[in-house]
Amino acid sequence: MIIRDFRREDIEDVIECAKESFIEDLEMRGFDPDFWRELVRRRFGITGRILFGFSALLGKEPIKFFVADENGKVVGTTMVTKRRKISYLVTVMVHPNFRRRGIATELMKTAIDHIRKRKLSKAILQVSSINNPAKGLYQKLGFKKFDDTVYLTADVDSLSSLERVERIQVRDFQKSDIDAVYELIKRSRDSNWLKVHDFEKNDLKTSLWSRIARMSALKRIVAVKDEKIVGYASLSYTTPKEAGRIVSIEVSPEMVSKRIEEELIRVGANYLKSSGTKTVLATVPLTNEELIERLENLGFKKRFVMEGMVLE
Repeated sequence: MIIRDFRREDIEDVIECAKESFIEDLEMRGFDPDFWRELVRRRFGITGRILFGFSALLGKEPIKFFVADENGKVVGTTMVTKRRKISYLVTVMVHPNFRRRGIATELMKTAIDHIRKRKLSKAILQVSSINNPAKGLYQKLGFKKFDDTVYLTADVDSLSSLERVERIQVRDFQKSDIDAVYELIKRSRDSNWLKVHDFEKNDLKTSLWSRIARMSALKRIVAVKDEKIVGYASLSYTTPKEAGRIVSIEVSPEMVSKRIEEELIRVGANYLKSSGTKTVLATVPLTNEELIERLENLGFKKRFVMEGMVLE
């Protein structure tokens, strides 16, 4: 078994591995293999090769995708993405038929070596709260838990039919909103989360890499009351076969329980519905019990909890 870089011809093995490794996860999120095949096609097209080639020469690769190769077959993967000096480990998986052979350990060690060579300050990942073998491995490698995130899903039609909340205007996020939204998030989010992610104002801007890669369509919206921004949400979707996402719902602390969350969700659901998706996936900090309860009252169902872990 060897750990190597992902190749274009690996995509079918990776899709098979994902289907076998993340059965419940893919059932919740949805999965469109053709979308991921198209991303790989663009990555290895002329433009993708040029962009990745230059970024590699400069030591600024936005994505590094490692695979575990067992006699020519991909049986595991891990991907490293970066934002400034922070790296994120995603799609850490090993095919069920090849587990308990140390493959996950080798993948993680390779990814961590890559992160250290690039002199990135920390690595962040998420793992299911009930996946004790994976959590044990990450802890042995030095990762420490810093938060919990609840994943909830709902039918998009039921949310898009919610009644409009009076006196709350929801509109698209504008460049001039960045200061107000930045301050709102700093006041509404847990301070430890902000510290671990080194949250900055520029994080509210869409990076050049995201615009080029087009891995998902992204839309940001704000809620306005009496000409003041009191709420914010970030929405994304890929294809109708995959769930649309509300990945951030933030409301000014003094405006909680004023139904602002409901109006953000209603407008967000209408936007996601227009993309053709049938399901909405929302992520919420476990500590935000009031928002979780509000989502459940709107028809969301809690699916599972993901633990955030960091290596510094």
